[in-house]
Amino acid sequence: MTEDLKPVSPAALGPDLTRRAFLYGTVAAGAVGAAGGPAFAQAAKTIEWWDQFAPLVPLHQKIWEEFSAKNPGVKIAYTQMNPADMMQALQLAFRSKRAPDIHSILTSDLSVTNQLSKAGWFSPLDASFNADTPFLKEALLEGMTVFNGKAYSFPIFSFRQHETSLWWTKPFMEQAGIDPAAGPKTWDEMRKAAQAMTKGRTYGLILPLQFTNRMANHVLDLAQVAGAPGRFDWRTGAYPFGSEPFVQAVEFLLSFQRDGSLHPASSSLDARQGRARWAAGEAGMFFDGPWNSGVVKGSFAQVLDTLGAASIPLPSSGQPAFTYHTPPSGEFWISSQCEDPAIATKILQLFTTDAYYVGLAERMDQPPLDLSAVDRANVHPTYKTVVEGFKKVVRLAPEPLIKNPNVAQVYAEMKPVTPGVGEIVQGAMGGAVSNVKATLQQYADKLTAERDRAIKVVKDKGVQVSLDDWVFPNWKQGEDYTASHYKT
Repeated sequence: MTEDLKPVSPAALGPDLTRRAFLYGTVAAGAVGAAGGPAFAQAAKTIEWWDQFAPLVPLHQKIWEEFSAKNPGVKIAYTQMNPADMMQALQLAFRSKRAPDIHSILTSDLSVTNQLSKAGWFSPLDASFNADTPFLKEALLEGMTVFNGKAYSFPIFSFRQHETSLWWTKPFMEQAGIDPAAGPKTWDEMRKAAQAMTKGRTYGLILPLQFTNRMANHVLDLAQVAGAPGRFDWRTGAYPFGSEPFVQAVEFLLSFQRDGSLHPASSSLDARQGRARWAAGEAGMFFDGPWNSGVVKGSFAQVLDTLGAASIPLPSSGQPAFTYHTPPSGEFWISSQCEDPAIATKILQLFTTDAYYVGLAERMDQPPLDLSAVDRANVHPTYKTVVEGFKKVVRLAPEPLIKNPNVAQVYAEMKPVTPGVGEIVQGAMGGAVSNVKATLQQYADKLTAERDRAIKVVKDKGVQVSLDDWVFPNWKQGEDYTASHYKT
């Protein structure tokens, strides 16, 4: 399920999670085999592999076994790690010179991988690595998966995803008088549907208010379709959290509580608990990511065919709307203590094949880097519907770290700023925040001041960095910001 597979993104909260992201995390994947004869049969090799992608193990195990069969001298020893323990375990392993050959890093914070690269944690992919597909070439970006011109890692998941697709139970939608195959398209339609679904002990919507990172990402997605550029205003570099689209997004979520259509248990639920109650029929609608199809199939299979899904609802119909996602980071990293990066690279190469992308799609979690693989995969219709929505709505955002890798030092210097967006939503729902706009603006102002302070500290050390690194004059709403845009 996605809480195991997907790192919690600090994107919506700004870079203030850098230190915590460094201290607590993991991500990763499995292994692969090379075509042809037993290239490494002369000497026995064991490739130690650590990650926390438990739901992907069956897919990865098959690849590992095929690789070992074709290369009898090589076997992969897999260790499934607890996300909360991964970084500490890696730090201890590196200090004792017993680091795994291949491992994952659980963070969406690109400054962490930059810091670890500079600290000498990684070996580059061997020169034999083949990135000869358009989607893979575009994903290899300096400061993310490429350092000093050398590729060190690659993503397996597409950036075209968000966490705020709308999911519903068809019988509830029928009762609300809305086509259960299409669902509500706008915020007003969703509010009306929620009110119609709310009867007795059944409610229109359930939210995971205890999962503040998820709530922050819901607000970010909703604010973007309302016109916000993203976690920064790419045209000015300013934090936009006090802008009207963010206020509208929070007020939209609050409206369900005000009219009584929000499940009252929402205040005490995380995403897993909220999903379970929704699947049990306590609410008609639930915001979630693409992984919801896979989680429901695994845990609540009896209700899977009663579900409908669609892309994120919009403030109003008939106008283009987009969300923006930063470029995907690498999932697998070869340790600098790996004795044979060439073997590790050949194993990793098979995580770039069509067969692997189709296999990823069939897990129905985050969509694969090659989105076209979903069309060739055996997946539930809701998963295809949600991924098709991503193609229409999600665009690639600029990334300051790609423009100037020294931005990583600013992020590392910045201290956490609280309350963040998720906590502000939580406070507004609980009555502790009375003026949403003022509180969001205070958060933006504190982030601005903290970033200014961090920039000064880093510049005083002689590092070339400035606010201009957060400004992208050639960014255009509705367009992907690709590698070529950084050169103009």
